[in-house]
Amino acid sequence: MNKEKQKDFARRVSQANKTQLVAVTFDIIVEYIDEACKKLETGDIPEYRTELKSAQRFLSELMSALDYNYPIAMELLRLYEYVQRVLVASDVSGTDKGLDSARNVMAKLGASFTEISAQDESGAVMENTQQIVAGLTYGKGTLNEADMTAGSNRGFLA
Repeated sequence: MNKEKQKDFARRVSQANKTQLVAVTFDIIVEYIDEACKKLETGDIPEYRTELKSAQRFLSELMSALDYNYPIAMELLRLYEYVQRVLVASDVSGTDKGLDSARNVMAKLGASFTEISAQDESGAVMENTQQIVAGLTYGKGTLNEADMTAGSNRGFLA
């Protein structure tokens, strides 16, 4: 994943509530799968495997965060296990067999959590973060973001 995508995901994570954080995690997994497919097309097998392993790490986080007090957790676990098997098999075989299906599962679940997150009115998980506002200034061909908390105290108070 390139640095620009990483910065975008970091910004989204810093502003996300609990449900949005899960939706962002799905988006990250989909992005890693997409990047892995691109690396395979160019024949860069080591990077292909690195991207798949990154997707597996984020998927493991989703699996470990399941709350089994809810019946839907077992259904989600089955889907996560399927995707995990596809990622491992693709890594071992060096092919993209089944990756489209795994990507679609993650994308659909991510879209569902994005829709659910609109109903979640809880605050951001991370507190005391910078507020990022886009659209205040424009560069040539780019949109600049401005930090609206410049000069505020984000650290420890002495």
